[in-house]
Amino acid sequence: MEGIFFYWLFWMFWVMATFFMEKNKLRLKISIGILMAITLSTFSFPFLGNEFSYTSVFLLITFFIWIARQSFKKGSYMLITSFILMLSYSVFQLFELFDPVWLIFDRTIMLSILMAYLSILLHGNLELRILSLVSGCIQGDILYSFILRKLTFPHSVGDYAFLDVVSISIALLLVASGFKKLSIYFESHFKQFEREKQKQS
Repeated sequence: MEGIFFYWLFWMFWVMATFFMEKNKLRLKISIGILMAITLSTFSFPFLGNEFSYTSVFLLITFFIWIARQSFKKGSYMLITSFILMLSYSVFQLFELFDPVWLIFDRTIMLSILMAYLSILLHGNLELRILSLVSGCIQGDILYSFILRKLTFPHSVGDYAFLDVVSISIALLLVASGFKKLSIYFESHFKQFEREKQKQS
């Protein structure tokens, strides 16, 4: 059932943001943003011959507002990485359409792993990874929809299949970030234990 991963994971993200993040303006913005994304997911509108979900437009506008507040260098790099992710998303979709034999397992999982992996390669910061991933996926879905329109295939931008990919990709980024913090924690404690052991000896 398309959309089940999106609703399940986004509600989990909301719980994590609301109850486990520090009380500040960022937590409030993230919580409201997640609720907006969930609420708008059931609505769409026609534009240039394609159907667009309000959630995809909301997330894309959020990304460009963030870009406008950054320095030229940082914003430019973010646009470049988003462009790379956009092409990756579109190419994957086109390969799936014209040569689906190479999909060795579920396409949603494969695409999510690919997008999360590329985001990790392109950015070291979790916030930047999520922003570039979401914007790249949305722009990739828009590009894919216009290509399909030329082929007279219907496609809705930001549909539940798309939202599943985005939510799973974000979850993978959070898990990767959690493992990194955990490894740093254990590494620091191990070094401290070694120093204490050397002092005792």
